[in-house]
Amino acid sequence: MRLRIIGLLLLLMLFTGCSTLAMPGQTTQNDSAGEVQLVVQSTRLSPEEVVRGFLDAWNTGDLTRMYSFVSLPSREIYPYPVFERRYQQVAEKINLQGITYTLRETHLQGTSAAIPYDVELASPRFGTIADSDRIMRLVQSADGWQIAWSPLDILDGLAGDVQIEVISRFLPRGNIYDRDGDAVVEQGGTIVSLYMIQQDMRDVDECMTLLAEVLQRRRLEIVTLFGDYNAESYFHVGEIDPEVYAQYRNDLEAICAIADTSAGYTKVQQYQERAYVGHGAAAHITGYIGRMPGDQVAYWTGKGYQEGDIVGISGIEFAYEEQLAGKPERYLRLLEPGGATLRELAGTQGSNPIPVQLTIDMGLQNAVAQAISDAHNYAGNNWATVANGAAAIVMKVDTGEILALASYPSFDPSLFNPESSYINASTFIERIVNNPRRPLANKAVQEQYTPGSVYKIFTLAAVAAENVFQPGALFSCDLEWYGQERFGDSLEFRQDWRVADEMEAAGDITMSQALTTSCNPFFWEMGALMFRRDPTLQAQYSGMFGFGQRTGFGLIAPEAPGNVASPQVITQAINNAIGQGDVQTTALQMAVAVTAIANRGTVFQPYIIKQIGGLDNTELQQAFEPRIARQLTLADSVYDIIWEGMCDVPYDEDLGTAWRVFGGSDMFPSYTTCGKTGTAEAGARDSGIPPNAWYVSFSPAENPEIVTVVVVPNSREGSEVAAPITRRILDYYFDAPQAPFPEWWEGEYTPLKVPEGVSG
Repeated sequence: MRLRIIGLLLLLMLFTGCSTLAMPGQTTQNDSAGEVQLVVQSTRLSPEEVVRGFLDAWNTGDLTRMYSFVSLPSREIYPYPVFERRYQQVAEKINLQGITYTLRETHLQGTSAAIPYDVELASPRFGTIADSDRIMRLVQSADGWQIAWSPLDILDGLAGDVQIEVISRFLPRGNIYDRDGDAVVEQGGTIVSLYMIQQDMRDVDECMTLLAEVLQRRRLEIVTLFGDYNAESYFHVGEIDPEVYAQYRNDLEAICAIADTSAGYTKVQQYQERAYVGHGAAAHITGYIGRMPGDQVAYWTGKGYQEGDIVGISGIEFAYEEQLAGKPERYLRLLEPGGATLRELAGTQGSNPIPVQLTIDMGLQNAVAQAISDAHNYAGNNWATVANGAAAIVMKVDTGEILALASYPSFDPSLFNPESSYINASTFIERIVNNPRRPLANKAVQEQYTPGSVYKIFTLAAVAAENVFQPGALFSCDLEWYGQERFGDSLEFRQDWRVADEMEAAGDITMSQALTTSCNPFFWEMGALMFRRDPTLQAQYSGMFGFGQRTGFGLIAPEAPGNVASPQVITQAINNAIGQGDVQTTALQMAVAVTAIANRGTVFQPYIIKQIGGLDNTELQQAFEPRIARQLTLADSVYDIIWEGMCDVPYDEDLGTAWRVFGGSDMFPSYTTCGKTGTAEAGARDSGIPPNAWYVSFSPAENPEIVTVVVVPNSREGSEVAAPITRRILDYYFDAPQAPFPEWWEGEYTPLKVPEGVSG
């Protein structure tokens, strides 16, 4: 026994050889090599004060101060970078927020000291991690007491090659359902992957056209993909739902030679993973999952995740990550080099994922996305060559529920899931990110556009409510309007949209007919008259309907605010009255406003979540009800005037701007609808930027159920582009025969000549 004591004393004497330590009150510096250098000052502290200083510095994360308490022999064994890395590894693994400690009686023996203590590490991931019955050992040198440090002073057992690791076990992620309980995103759903060889195809060009339809992608993207491979190359082209494969199976085999019985190559593969129904049809609603982004590590680790975890990146997947992912079981363990558990430090019990149910109708959502995609491919050599994508919304009139919301171009969310079978995902993602039409942007919510003539609906509401024009009076809608001498307009005269279309003047019309025929002279004059009465009048009414302000629907994407600032001069008021000038709106704001027209005065806050839980044998956590943003008090006569004007737009052969799409088509619709076209300048005159095409509607005309909004920025007239897309959406909703797209779409694009300040 005496020999063991003598040996221990000799060892302590070795550790207390001449050394210089920076103690509290001293400073440390880093040299050019990054090594901590000590500036010696003579300070004497008791062993207990040294340990408190060391542990207090650990609590605040001041590692250089901690190291100033470490003895020179320990420094020689553990240079500062090693010391720092070991503490940082522990802090990162458990997301250390601080420590608390309790010191017990100090034991002194000559030039050595031992202080028993208990320490607790605070972790939002694991709660409180107790590390009890510790002993801090100190040695005395000429400069005072110092800590004889080793990694064991971090955690009991953390020595040598022992590593601290977090073992996570996630339960299967929760599903996302539509309003009827049909899957929108299904964990463990079946996905069909398509592969091909060009030289096997009957007709490569025809196959490209077919795949553009099946995958809801722009045909040019398919052409580019084919160009990446030689004729004999075997490559992956995309993924679809089993139902879609069944629908197109015969065509895929006959035209593209894609068959699940291909000799030598498997061209149809099925696997189970997180399946996004429609593979892009609802991507801007659901969002997607992926590895934790590098610039979000602090955010996610603060919520108890660790680097490398799969998390929701956007949309519903991000907004409801806590419910959809649940909480995983996590174990904090010290592992030996072979992987055996040396010590289990802590563990957390997981919680089951909770499904989310949306207000959307997935069948309608698919139809809306397909209509937009088909339109762009059908007009691939026409307006689609210049169009900057599209957005469409279908909203329930009596609640504000979103039944469908589509943004084009879209993308397959599975591309970002590292566990999917996309073998060329990085190539697809690179092209998505670099696509000038910005597929990742939600064009229905995040982008704002000049609305053009659809805004005349709300100008007319102000005119009728304020008796700016008498209901029984007539207005002469000529081809030219002269407002410079009478009102002080900056232009000598302005031309109606009918001039560009080489049409005759509309003639004497009522207020309602001014809306039906989109008479610019009428609305220019109303803008001037309202400005004379009150420059803020038009903006006040627009604000009542929700323009120029976010709707409160920031769940799936940040909302653009829009703009309806009060005009400062009369020319601005004249331009704003027809939805030009300073007016900017999102498709979502437009849907909210048209819904208030359709239900005669209720401005809803739009919503897309029906309930949390209540499906898949989970308890209902929360159900969502309609929320009214405001109730308008306009007279019924105001809505009567607007309704009459809108309901004639599709059916009045002489004045209706959408007559050719509905009343004048070869397939007269079996349902009734009311609408308004819009053709808005998207840039300065002679800028060469094509106009924004809009069409808004509510249907049926007698008792409206839904509102639709379609905008195709930088294309052509609203009646030419947005109205035919709307017709296809309504045909689906009312289960009516599908009307064909206009034949002229198959021709080449001809720029639209729009006179200055005109909206059609």
